[in-house]
Amino acid sequence: MSSSVEEFIKKAREYVRNFEAWAREYELTDKITADHFGYKCSSAEEFERLRKLFEEYSDYIYQSIISKRRIDIIKLAFPLETNCGHLWFLELSDQKPDGSQKSGFDHLEFFPIKNSVADLVRYLKDKNVVVVKVERTHHTTYDIALSNNFKVRIETESLIKKIGREEMGIF
Repeated sequence: MSSSVEEFIKKAREYVRNFEAWAREYELTDKITADHFGYKCSSAEEFERLRKLFEEYSDYIYQSIISKRRIDIIKLAFPLETNCGHLWFLELSDQKPDGSQKSGFDHLEFFPIKNSVADLVRYLKDKNVVVVKVERTHHTTYDIALSNNFKVRIETESLIKKIGREEMGIF
């Protein structure tokens, strides 16, 4: 468990490096934009502790209730750089109501910049990448497992744009 933002970000960079290697392997660096990375908490106490840690290291924190739990979008004061753009946002997820969630880095989301999601999924499948369509009540994603329960996730747009449109009525 991270005791500082610096330690948390250092661990996040390991997952970012895996994403970068994957993006290079499949020649995606000029086809996609990295959007945000996600961390799931195993308890409300862990969620509160991490949120508090990031209050001084962020430009803002936006909270939503999604699937009956708190999800915080944290705009980092400094981005994590990737070969597919800057990661300015951390999605911090509280424990699920059923208590099934384990702590850890869960995903890194990105979206295509040149073609559609369907085109990108087809491109990856043509390269024998296992792409799993995941339909949730609040959105559908396309997930690719990388390692240690960490996945990269294809979205249609940036998370902030989606929040602005669906929760705030802007964009």
